[in-house]
Amino acid sequence: MSMRTMTAAVLSLTLTSTSAAAGDGPWTPQTYGSDFSQTWHDGNAEMATYNLTYPRYGELRTGTAVAITVTEPFNPDKRVKSDTGGEGTHNVIKLNLVEDFQTGLYDYNLMTSVFVATSTVNGLPAGSPTKVSFSSQEWCGHVYQQALFSQHKTRSPGVRQSVHSYFETEADQQITMSYPVGGIAEDALIMWARGLAGPSIGPGESIDAPVYRSMALQRLLHVPGKWEDATLSRQSEPETVSTPAGNFECEVFTAEVAGVRTYTFYIDRAEDGDRRLVKLARSDGYAMELTAVERMPYWQLNRNADEKKLKEIGLERRGEGTM
Repeated sequence: MSMRTMTAAVLSLTLTSTSAAAGDGPWTPQTYGSDFSQTWHDGNAEMATYNLTYPRYGELRTGTAVAITVTEPFNPDKRVKSDTGGEGTHNVIKLNLVEDFQTGLYDYNLMTSVFVATSTVNGLPAGSPTKVSFSSQEWCGHVYQQALFSQHKTRSPGVRQSVHSYFETEADQQITMSYPVGGIAEDALIMWARGLAGPSIGPGESIDAPVYRSMALQRLLHVPGKWEDATLSRQSEPETVSTPAGNFECEVFTAEVAGVRTYTFYIDRAEDGDRRLVKLARSDGYAMELTAVERMPYWQLNRNADEKKLKEIGLERRGEGTM
């Protein structure tokens, strides 16, 4: 894995009206500069681990989540990491969210990848998701799906979603639908709260926006992908939050989606400006609480001797007889 240098800045997508209506207009992108570059182009990835609570089969399950946030060059045609840096290559900031939890005898292993463009690409403003992918592995089988986003007039505009599942009624699907102006992905809400994806809102403000339903919810609940109305809000005052990683003064962001589920994000206000996710709570019992966070080039740490690094991010080696 390689890191490329770009000129970038802490994302701030300006939306001037409080509680603006969804579809009022596209976001106003701003130039990326040195602050973003100093944090996200230092040759490392942010490795954050969390105590995970996941609702499944009518019960709350406990497990571990690892959130890997990193920048990389992206091929806008193939919608994958660029190996060659050819014409049209642009930069994205990527979240890989890995979630493991037990359900009785067997365990679930989930991974969601969110790719947010840091420049205007495919007709979408900087800070928009260009791709979201999801996979689930458990003892019954595995599934994979992805959605590609575009508002380009001639380059496959809209949302193109593919699904591959071991369930007969889902099997292999190719789905297309329109992309509403100002739309964002539910799976990108963590990045939105951190200021790594649009839209940006000030303290005490809120905005309505169409949100594309989470990939994990689609597959685990067996519901289709669709756009849903959401209200994104930022609390006017910070709160102090305690997790296994310590005490943090946090900005509080909420996202109410379709009137049926609400996310609350607690974002670290530390002076280093990294705006780490400290805690996430969803109204159905889903939750993440920070246990450790470090910056490191994890792709280089693949030798047996590097297992000692696991302790730095609150993890333990899986030994014989463990899954």
